Amino acid sequence: MTEFTTINTPGIYYAIGYVLAAFLVIGASERKKSNWMMALSHGLYFVIIAPVIVVSTGERRYFIFLVLFYALGMYGLVLFNTVYDWKTAIFVTIRAFMIGELLSSFEWMMYYIAVTVLKYPTTLFMEILMLVVIHSLMGIFFWTLEKNLAKRSLEFKIHSGELWASILITVAVYIMSNISYLIGNQLFGGTFAMVIFVVRTTVDMGGLAILYAFYIQMSDMHIRLERDRLLDDLEMQYTNYEVLEKSMEVVNIKYHDLKHQIGLLKEGLSNKDESMEYLNKMEADIKLYEAQNKTGNKVLDTILTGKSIYCQNHWIELTVVADGDALSFMDAMDLSSLFGNLLDNAIESVEKIEAKERRLIHLAISQQKGFVRIRLENCCDGKPTIKNGLVQTTKQDKRYHGYGMKSIQNTVKKYGGSLTFSFEDGWFESRILIPQSHI
Repeated sequence: MTEFTTINTPGIYYAIGYVLAAFLVIGASERKKSNWMMALSHGLYFVIIAPVIVVSTGERRYFIFLVLFYALGMYGLVLFNTVYDWKTAIFVTIRAFMIGELLSSFEWMMYYIAVTVLKYPTTLFMEILMLVVIHSLMGIFFWTLEKNLAKRSLEFKIHSGELWASILITVAVYIMSNISYLIGNQLFGGTFAMVIFVVRTTVDMGGLAILYAFYIQMSDMHIRLERDRLLDDLEMQYTNYEVLEKSMEVVNIKYHDLKHQIGLLKEGLSNKDESMEYLNKMEADIKLYEAQNKTGNKVLDTILTGKSIYCQNHWIELTVVADGDALSFMDAMDLSSLFGNLLDNAIESVEKIEAKERRLIHLAISQQKGFVRIRLENCCDGKPTIKNGLVQTTKQDKRYHGYGMKSIQNTVKKYGGSLTFSFEDGWFESRILIPQSHI
């Protein structure tokens, strides 16, 4: 039986552990490359790092540089195969690297226990068998864990403060895990190999547990923040509607009074002079105001009137063909949020167009074949980015923007509907279908 006199895990174990960990984390993430490209890139990573790790095992002078080399290679794998931004990719790499460390140290510890305590033969077959069994069991565990993380935070992104915190946690854990290797036969060295293996594996486990707990906490905070902001958006749109409704009531009263005053003035005129022509024009304008945005839905009328006034003041042509009765089943708050956000997004898009004649928005609402159909079209200079079924915000700080689209999606889902987008020939179109069976 071979005596185990070294506390160093064989390099090939690390090579296998790193590749398997990267494969598990990347495979559970949203990817931009095909399966065969992912497999090919992982195979290339293994071919590059395996000889380096095996040859450099036991060499302390270049330890830090070699670790950075392995980590950078893994970071390249994550960036190449996934859709993550560079900050989130670093955090994913950190997690994958620590999983690789744990797989390697745990496997070697179990093999050490098997041949020294349980007296199993130190054969190549036994080593390979334990490698396959333990890595398979650990792989299933981490695959399940990573898939669950991916489900709970599809759009979660790491930011600078969170990234630095995770880096500091990982560095501290890695130093504690490998201090016996770095110091050698001194304070944490000696012949207590079993203790060293157990401590190293335990520290790796604890470090990973902290990283996962940290990630889950950030994810929960992100979910709570998104929920609160969606509620804020809903309340803001409804508050805007209430303010506009009160304003329109005052305006309607004034216009109603003015209409009667004009009638009295016309009766007092004896001839068709310029005054009569001016009064006729004022009366026509009032009738035009009274006729506009009368869809049969008070909430929708108020929203459309407010947006129409804004559009008129900003050289935007908004046309509406709407059956407001079709939306009578919707709650006033949902209605104000849905159309407030839809029209706000369209207005924001056309305001970026320099040619004023192309600042066009058209809204159509109808009942057809058992559905309420909502179609909003607006001119658009560039094709918007659509991800996970939603148009992505063009604002720089995406952490605090894009909730209007999510609010639209939530409202449509609430009523059992569907939301789709398309872009063609400079026109962006939003289509919403809500089944009347939901009413």
